[in-house]
Amino acid sequence: MRPLAAISVILIILFSTLSVAVADSIDSNVTDSYEFDIPSLTISDIANKIVIAIKKWHDSVPAGMLETNTGIRVPDNFWEWVTGSIEASANLTETALQWLDTFKQKVENDEEIQWILITWTEPNERLIQALEAIGMKVIYTDDGINAVSVLAKPSIIKNLVYSQAFDFEYRFYIKEVWPDLYVTNGPTYIETTEATFLQGNITPEMVANANWNIKLIKADLAWSKKGITGKGVTIAVVDTGVDCNHVMLQGACVGVANFVPNEPSDDLNGHGTHVASIAAGRPVKATVDGQVVYVSGVAPEADVLAVKVLGKDGSGSMTQIIQGLDYVIEWHKKHPDEPIVVSMSLGSPFGSPRDPMVQKVNQLVFEEHIPVIVAAGNEFIVIDSPGIAEGAITVAAVDRDKKVASFSGKGPGWNFLKDIKPNIAAPGVKIVAARAGTSNGLIAMSGTSMATPHVSGVVALILQEHGDLTPETVRLILVQTAMPLDSINALPTWSGAGLVDAYAAVTAEKPKESIWDMLRRVFR
Repeated sequence: MRPLAAISVILIILFSTLSVAVADSIDSNVTDSYEFDIPSLTISDIANKIVIAIKKWHDSVPAGMLETNTGIRVPDNFWEWVTGSIEASANLTETALQWLDTFKQKVENDEEIQWILITWTEPNERLIQALEAIGMKVIYTDDGINAVSVLAKPSIIKNLVYSQAFDFEYRFYIKEVWPDLYVTNGPTYIETTEATFLQGNITPEMVANANWNIKLIKADLAWSKKGITGKGVTIAVVDTGVDCNHVMLQGACVGVANFVPNEPSDDLNGHGTHVASIAAGRPVKATVDGQVVYVSGVAPEADVLAVKVLGKDGSGSMTQIIQGLDYVIEWHKKHPDEPIVVSMSLGSPFGSPRDPMVQKVNQLVFEEHIPVIVAAGNEFIVIDSPGIAEGAITVAAVDRDKKVASFSGKGPGWNFLKDIKPNIAAPGVKIVAARAGTSNGLIAMSGTSMATPHVSGVVALILQEHGDLTPETVRLILVQTAMPLDSINALPTWSGAGLVDAYAAVTAEKPKESIWDMLRRVFR
């Protein structure tokens, strides 16, 4: 920056700090004046204000977002959210519609709703005090993506975002404001079966009689020919919790965390247990479709980190997801020698490429160097958030005939110029795995939720073999070794690079990073 330009910015900021705010509301419903007992700005705050102004000068407003007259950035449909006029799209499920109706009713009654503020710098104590002084209740702060989750009335948020007359000296800290959106799992099919638990190592009989989904992705060959079973690798299952007492998961769980208010850490929904056992379940003998087979996870000796972020109804909030991912980061810092992969069989149909959940996934991938595997969603025509995140490895679902499931979310996604979604496909139709709340019961479910842990398990196999790979290299191995599909199923917007191939992935040579990839990683 030229010295004269920098001095000009500093003078402008200093002048604005001393000046009186001028009323400039974009809507007659926005309050013209407010007075609060807010802590005074310190010298440190004024210095931050100058630094933020310089950052803002160089930072363009991302596509899909608007900058309001107060300088705060919001998604381009935020006015509809904050006024309760947001319309339901045709692809929403019944539970999503119920959540939206409740949200709109709360807006109409000006009841407290959860929101997420993204700040230009790490949230400091004075900002938190100032937010509480104007009537917000701070729920959670996240220094990783500079997020503050709050409970606040829509009228306060509306004035904060749109009214210059709303005298809030700490507004300059706030970069973005988002509604704390609904997140869910949503399998499309459920059917029960029974199983008998068999302890011991992987045997030739288990390999020969592995269930169809394991054979389809050649995980059985990775076990039998290479002896790679995911041992020493942790799969963080960010979901509805995990029933660690089920025979398929006994001894697998190395940690349990719960971020769902007013619920125990148990899996009261069943989705997370099913997902965890697809990724890392120990082998059990069962009768499936009239045949005796061995049902197993893709990485049957991997560890499971059970992170509960969704409740018994299978839903939660973006704040809960962010809390869960924060926990994964901290757990990994305490266990730096154990490779880890995150499995997220969840999504929000209301998300966007810049939403806080997407930002958090990108932080894990690009800053913490943790691979994150995410479901494409079951909306058929769109990819859910955070599957649209550039850093996510996003998974479509296929059936046993290698045909893309009708429900599987289709791309190219919002960031198609950088990254066409989905990235890869895996079995996701009538997948048999552990049934929560039983000692040895099994259940069949369908959804991209079921496809995702197949890829998470394959990544665990890759990490056992190599250990030190970056998420970018893991993605490259998966894509380069994927099995191409036929006809319309081969469309990149349907199945990405194709069907994941576990054996090819673990036997592939570690790809050399190109100069372009290295520069992109270093200077991102």
